[in-house]
Order: sequence, then C-alpha cells, then structure tokens
Amino acid sequence: MNRFFLTFLIAWGCLQAVAQGSVRGRVLDKSTNESLQFVNVKITQASKFVGGTVTDATGQFEVGGLKDGQYLLTLSYVGYKPATRKFAITKEKRKVHFQALYLSEDRQTLKEVTVTGQRSEMKLEVDRKSFSVDQQIANAGGTASDVLENIPSVEIDQEGTVSLRGNSSVEVWINGKASGLTSDNRGEILQQMPAESIEKVEIIDNPSSKYSAEGTAGIINIVLKKNRKAGYYGSVQAGANTSGGYNASGNFNYSSSLFDAYVNLSYRHRQDKGGAWSRQTYYGNPERYQNYDSENEHSGSNVFTRFGGTLHATKKDDITLGFMGMMGNHGNKSDIPYHYGYTATGQDYQLMTRHSDSDGKMRMMHGELGYKHSFSDKHFIDLNIDYGNWRMDDKNTYQDSTYHYDSTPTAYTYAYRPQFIRNHRWEVKLDYENQINEHLKLQAGYNGDFSHENTPQESWADSTSWAGTALKEDQTYFNRFIYTQNTHALYAIGTYNFGKFGVQAGLRGEYWTVNTESYSWAQEHDASLRDEPFKKSYFQLFPSLFLSWQLTKTQQLQLNYTRRLRRPWGGELNSFKNTRDATMVSYGNPLLTPEYTHSFSLNYLKTWEEHTLSVSAYYRPTTDVRQRITYQGKTDGVMYQTTKNVAKSQRTGIETVLKNRLFRRLDLTSTVNLYYYHLDGFSFDIDGQTVRGASDNSFTWSARVLASLLLPYDISLQTTFNYRSREVVSQGYRKPNHSLDLGLRKTFFNKALALSINCRNVLNSRAWETISESDTFYRHQKNWRSGRRIGFTLTWNFGNMTMKKRPQQQNQQNDEENETFGGYEQ
Repeated sequence: MNRFFLTFLIAWGCLQAVAQGSVRGRVLDKSTNESLQFVNVKITQASKFVGGTVTDATGQFEVGGLKDGQYLLTLSYVGYKPATRKFAITKEKRKVHFQALYLSEDRQTLKEVTVTGQRSEMKLEVDRKSFSVDQQIANAGGTASDVLENIPSVEIDQEGTVSLRGNSSVEVWINGKASGLTSDNRGEILQQMPAESIEKVEIIDNPSSKYSAEGTAGIINIVLKKNRKAGYYGSVQAGANTSGGYNASGNFNYSSSLFDAYVNLSYRHRQDKGGAWSRQTYYGNPERYQNYDSENEHSGSNVFTRFGGTLHATKKDDITLGFMGMMGNHGNKSDIPYHYGYTATGQDYQLMTRHSDSDGKMRMMHGELGYKHSFSDKHFIDLNIDYGNWRMDDKNTYQDSTYHYDSTPTAYTYAYRPQFIRNHRWEVKLDYENQINEHLKLQAGYNGDFSHENTPQESWADSTSWAGTALKEDQTYFNRFIYTQNTHALYAIGTYNFGKFGVQAGLRGEYWTVNTESYSWAQEHDASLRDEPFKKSYFQLFPSLFLSWQLTKTQQLQLNYTRRLRRPWGGELNSFKNTRDATMVSYGNPLLTPEYTHSFSLNYLKTWEEHTLSVSAYYRPTTDVRQRITYQGKTDGVMYQTTKNVAKSQRTGIETVLKNRLFRRLDLTSTVNLYYYHLDGFSFDIDGQTVRGASDNSFTWSARVLASLLLPYDISLQTTFNYRSREVVSQGYRKPNHSLDLGLRKTFFNKALALSINCRNVLNSRAWETISESDTFYRHQKNWRSGRRIGFTLTWNFGNMTMKKRPQQQNQQNDEENETFGGYEQ
C-alpha cells in the first residue's frame, strides 16, 4: 500500500505539472521598435497576484506554473504607460506566446490640454547605460561636443580630449564603429557634428570580448538617428545663438517592408571667443618668470551629411549601404603677450608678442556596406565593411615681435607652417550569433582594422620683417610623419542562463603591428639618410567574464571582469619637436608601449514603479601608464613636453545613478561618481638629467543633476548642473570646476512645430585651471573655450507619422486597445 500510495502521488504530481501552462512574450518600445529590458511583468487572476518577472536584455519574459483559467497580464515601466492584456490557459492551449507587445511613452490629459511625457533620459541595460539626447533642450543647435558634456561622467577639455570617469583612455564610436574617429581627429569632428543628428549616447564602461579591447575606461557610442517606422517622415530645423553662430538642417526618412532609407543634411557656422592665462616660474639663480594673458577667436563653417538605406531582399537577407561625410573650414586667431622677467624685482626684461592665425580646411568621409543573413530570429551572421578617409589642411602663421627693455633693437619674425593630414582606414567585421536554446547562446567573430597616415609639415620663415615679405624655406622645422597600424582580432563568447543566474565568458585575441617613420628635410630629399622605420608587433589575449543574479523581480546583481588596453596613437609617436606654443616645445615618443588594465566592476540595480537606482563599484589597476612629462632643457633652458610610460596606477570608485519620476511631471536623473586614484612614483633620465615624479594620491568626485519638468500648454523646462572636484594630473593637479545649462521648449500645432531656447554655461564657469610643478619650474594655467551662450532653434516635423489629435474619449480607447499594447498572440 505504501508503494502504491507513493506511486499515486508521483503520478498525480506529474499530471499537475503537465496541466500547468505558461505565458511568454517580447516587449518593445512603440516609437523606436527597440527591446525594453527590466519591464515589470505581473500576472493576476481575479485581482489576485499569481506570478511575475522582469524582461531580459532582449525584452523577453516567461512566467510558468499557471493552472487552467482566465488571467490578466500587466506590464509597467518607468516613463511608459502601463499595459494590460487578457489571456487564457486551457487544455487545448497550455502555452501562450505574445510575439510583440508594445509600450508607448506616458501621456496624460489635463483640462483639454495634452501634456506629453518625455522619453526616459536614461535606460540601464545589461552591459551599458543609454542616454536619450534628442529630448535634451540644452543640446538644440549645438554639436556632438555639447551633447557629450551633458552625459554623466563624461568630460571634454579645452583641447577636445574626451574622458570617462576622469580617464581619457576611452574609445568614441559612431553607430557601434570607429567610423573614422581617432585620438588625433575626434576633437575636430565632434565639434562640428550637429547635435540634432544624434538620437542617444551609450556608455559601455566594461565591454565584453566582442568589442575592441582599445580604451581602458570603456566605449562611448554615439547613435545617430535612423528610426524605422512605416511611411515617410522628417524635419527641418534652423537656429542661431548670441555668439554669432547659426545652423540649418533637414532630414527625411522612408520605410517600407521592402526598403528603408534616410537622408540628413546640415550646415553650421560657429563663432566663439575663448582665452587663457599662465604664470610660470623657473627656479634658479636668478629666478625668472614667464607670464601671459590672452584671448582667442574661433570660427568655422561646415556641411554634414548622411544618407543610406537597407534593402530587405528576402525575409532573411538584408543589404545595407551608408555614407557619412563632412567638409568645412575653421579659423583661429590669438594675440599673446609673453612677459619675461626676474621674480626678485618683478620687472620685465623682455616682451614677446605673438599673433597667431590658423586657417584650415577639412574633409571627412565614411562609407559602409553590410550584409545580414538570419537563419532565424536568434540565429544570424552579419558582415560589415567600412572605409573612412580624413583630410585636413592647416595653414598656420606666427608673427613675433620681441622687445627688449635695454638698448637691444626690437626683433621681428614671420613663420608660415602648413600641415597636411592624410589618414585613411579600412575595417572589416564578421559577427555570428546563435541562440541555441532558451539557456545557451554562442557568439563569435573577426575584426580587422587597417589604418594609415601620411602627414607632411613644412615651414617657411622671414627673420627680417613682421609681414613675411622675404620667406625662405626653414628646413629645421620640416617633418613628414608616416604611421601604419594593422590589427586582426578573433573572439568567442558563450552565454548561459539557468534560473535567476547567468554567466557569460569570452576570449578575444588581438595581433597588431605598428610602423612609424619621421623624416627631416634632408631625409625627405635623400632616402639614403633615412633611419630604419620603427616597427613593433604585439599579440595579446583579452578575456571577459560577466556573472548576473536576479535577486528579486526588481533587483539585479552583476559582477564583471575584462582586460583592456590603451595603444599609443598618431602624434604621440612622432619625435618631431613642435614649437607652436611659444612657452613649450612638445614632441612624441616612438618608444611608447600600450597600457594594460584589469577592469573589475560590481553592479547593483533596483527598480520601483517610478524610480530606478544603479550602483557600480569598480577597480582598475593599470601598468605602463602614459603621462605627459614637462621638463626644462639642461643646456638651453627651454621647457619641453613629451609622453612617457612612467609607472603603475590604481583607480577605484563608486558611481551611483538615481532616476526619479515625481508627480508624473518631473524627471530627475542624478549621477555621483567618487573615485580614488593612486599613481606610483617614477624616475627616469632624459636630456642628461633625472626627471622624478613623487607617488601621488587623490580622491575625486563629480556630480550631475538633470531635471526635466513638464508644464501645461506643451512646455518643457530642463536644467543641467555639473560639478567636478579637484583632480590629480601628472606633476600637479587641476582645480574644481562646475557649470549650469538651462533649456525651454514650446510646441505648437500638435507638435508639428517646436521652439527651443537654451542658455549654455549660464554661470560662465566652464574653464580648466591647472597647477603643475617640478624641481625646476612652477606653472599655474587657466583655459576657457567659450563663455555664456544663448541659442534659439525652430523645428518643423512633417510626414505621415505625425501624431493626430483625437477626441479625449477616442484617445483613451485607442490607447488601451491599439497603441499601448499593440501586441498579438501566436
């Protein structure tokens, strides 16, 4: 009887398990068709909670253990309207599958006035943070540099150098690729790329083995607008600002089941005024100083264009062709009086005034060809071939007049130094992905990157006048720099999910070669005098490991590890001595080696109905750290600056991101990044002397708050505040800085027309102030790029995708039945 009873219980349990059903589906953003992760999924029966979960990285979910009966499925996500759908589990249908469930942005009606909720500024995904920037009013009429300055933990200095969490070793991509951007040209391109062409910015602070290992701080991916919606739509935009700049742009999109196409064209004129001052002391006997105060003007005009399309040749085959191009000019003017004197008396003994005038033209083009074959929805192969070309012709003139406070006659010189940058790059990517089953996914691929630069710089001088009427070629400052880097990479990644736990392990192998040549005037004209090219090859492995644990429906924990590097690039390897700055001679170092970093991070994510909290702790030890080193020449007393692999460093910190939606009208996104940085001491010999740097430690923190307030009558108000504390740099530190931006937007005619007014740098406080010191000198320097600026932008939207105004009762009904959910059962 005991055996019979046990057998009966087992059989009954099996029958109960078989009788239970499940519901699964995929949740998408209705406006962008993108997957939504961490959406709350709740299953109720007769108002009683019976099960739930959250969507994964691909927007999918599944809830099991459902008995026969009628159920209600409810989806909720911050910034989106809740959605419901009824379904039934029966003997005939144990499994219910919603292939596509759409959520739309939150909207509400108040007294005949429709207030439209803005798209969530920030989305937290498994391996990245995504920031929607097309809703940021402060960016209207701006550039990509302006956009990045308002992204948490991202900073751009006066030279256009991009940093992430205080680390400049970061890759900047466009649409998931380098797209022709390098460390040498990204500052110029970002300052000309229009902000209105950007949809969002993704921060991948610890990329997996699928991505290039370049960039110890991670990857900043700029995603350009290319929405896919049925029909045609577009916009025309025009704007101006109080600095004298103005812009105009237009974009058009078309999409159908057979073909998608997009065209963007914009023109921009920039006008800015900046400045700098420096107080520099040379220790010695006697002790001397060199000071200057200057203002400079920056101007430029450029045309930016993108066009391309995707042919859906079959249900499983897509062919993509795209082009991005930019052409324009820029000009910089400055007058700098350099005062030389003795600190004991405080009196000048010499005054040199330099008038600098730079006029340049640039051309950038990037083309891509892609083919994707899908064996199924989760099994595909993707091939992309890209070509990029970058050209910039700079014509630089320097007029110096040197006045001596004794009887020595005033000296006048004129120098003309043109530079012609020529850079091209090929990239090949082949990616394979196969979701073998609901638990196991495999990824593998190849990435080839082939870049070449050939940049000559000439010099012509007139030492008899300030007008340059008797120019002669100055062979001393001629230089031709040739740089080639070829990289081959293979990667493989496996992802396995079991219950609440997930693991992803990957390995990437990279082999690359570097070839640099730097010719003087004599070597340029006589090949027999040339040195052997400097060649180096490397092979390194870069593993990655990601562990995740779904603690509860609304809490997730992740532990990640990757190995990354930072290669020396371009000008850092050129040994030519540049005298553009009259206070400093700078030159590169062909002996530089890459930095290597082990990157660890622990991430915690918690979501509530109207709030999201993300906490990331990270630790990054780095070897062969590259730093700019400044020293005084032993024989000539001139200040020099170069780059060296100096020591080891450690960077550890915590980044907290809190998103709050209050009163259904106010969105707050607050970011605080606190980190500790330690740089080991170093000592090396150069120019017959020993240069030392003491071990240094610093605690640095930065904060950013973005507030978006929805007002009646289709008015939006935004404020962005940034603060960065004191930070240690090589041989010194940088003082704290802060900034405030304001923006206001009003829409008309059912959002067909929008007027944006913004004020950037409201407090006129965007500046970089640095103090550096060694055994031989002390320098206090401050630079600023532009001051307070008010901009006005007018945008007109058109096309068959424009939202139509409907009666309130009909609006509510359609939202519930069509727009909010829009899913279908399979």
